[in-house]
Amino acid sequence: MSSKQRLGEIEILRGMAFAAVVLQHSIAHYSVAPELAMADGARLTLLLIAAKFAVPAFIFITGLVLFYNYDGELAYGSFIRKRCKDIVVPYLVWTLFYTVLAGTFAMKPVQEWIPTVLRYIFTGKSSYHLWYIVMIIPMYLLFPWLRKLVRKLSEAFKGNGRRALFIMMGLTVAYELLLMLLPWFIKSFQAWQIPVLTPYFTTYADRNIVYYLYYFVLGALAGLHIKVFLDVLQRIKWIVLLVCGVFAMYYTGVVLGNFPVDTGFGRRFMSLVLLQPLMALFLVALVLLVYAVALRINRTASERTKQLWLALSRYSYGGYLAHAYMLRLTYSLDEWLFSSWNVTLRMTIVWLLALALSIVLTYMLSRLRFGVWLTGIPYRKAR
Repeated sequence: MSSKQRLGEIEILRGMAFAAVVLQHSIAHYSVAPELAMADGARLTLLLIAAKFAVPAFIFITGLVLFYNYDGELAYGSFIRKRCKDIVVPYLVWTLFYTVLAGTFAMKPVQEWIPTVLRYIFTGKSSYHLWYIVMIIPMYLLFPWLRKLVRKLSEAFKGNGRRALFIMMGLTVAYELLLMLLPWFIKSFQAWQIPVLTPYFTTYADRNIVYYLYYFVLGALAGLHIKVFLDVLQRIKWIVLLVCGVFAMYYTGVVLGNFPVDTGFGRRFMSLVLLQPLMALFLVALVLLVYAVALRINRTASERTKQLWLALSRYSYGGYLAHAYMLRLTYSLDEWLFSSWNVTLRMTIVWLLALALSIVLTYMLSRLRFGVWLTGIPYRKAR
């Protein structure tokens, strides 16, 4: 692992993505509230569309950071050990926590505990947000082979911004074709009934690494050629802004206009799922736009503002694992104190409270000697 200049905008982008994840899950809860009016639904729609960059941004960051930092010889053993300690073990601990929280052990006989827990570990089904960890871990396991593939692809860059742009466009076309074929993949694997692979490409297609590698590869190419990437981003930033604006208007219209009046927003928001050809075009543009925003924050914002985003970034993994429980607590608080308030306001309060509580909890856990097993943050003795 080489020592390079720190990319401050990446840490800011990670913090923004974590905040956006918590926002999405807060919106999902209130999208099925019986008292949700059309005006609130419209506001939640706009907020949800703006927050959709979160998961692609996390994957993009993973590829960028890995390829930016690991440009020399890779000691695969130590690389995997670090990821097991920082990522896998906290995931396993929180999987057990959410399994217990759901009352799984209480409802099942002892002999069913182990297969149930194993199924949850490999599928991320103990809580709705853990699917992402199941999807991202294989990217670390396959990193040496992905590195060879991406390096061969990157040889075509050769410092040429225009060529880099065409390669990115080519990758996007290939990804669009893959998403168009997604229904065919699902039907084919259902017919073939191949052990492991059939559920991986059908029931668990939403956490299948194949359908998200595109964002990882884009991040990897950006990390290998960071100057070229930033140059391309500078050239196309206004095009990116225009594309995001057009898609935002389109998806707002889809959610608000293509359903019967009495259709709940929980169902309407299903039209915004990630694995769709048009949505992929919007998401890559949105990631680039938010990256540009992170760059601007890093260059021009006050130190206090930057420190806020950096705190969100530093504690984002532990916060991600914990935030579903923090939301659960704040939903109870909302029902107790704010049940008569406007839905949008209640959602905003819950979002900010859950976000803050997730960060505070992660910080407190990280101060413990065993905190690394819960947060992925190495223990540092207080001075």
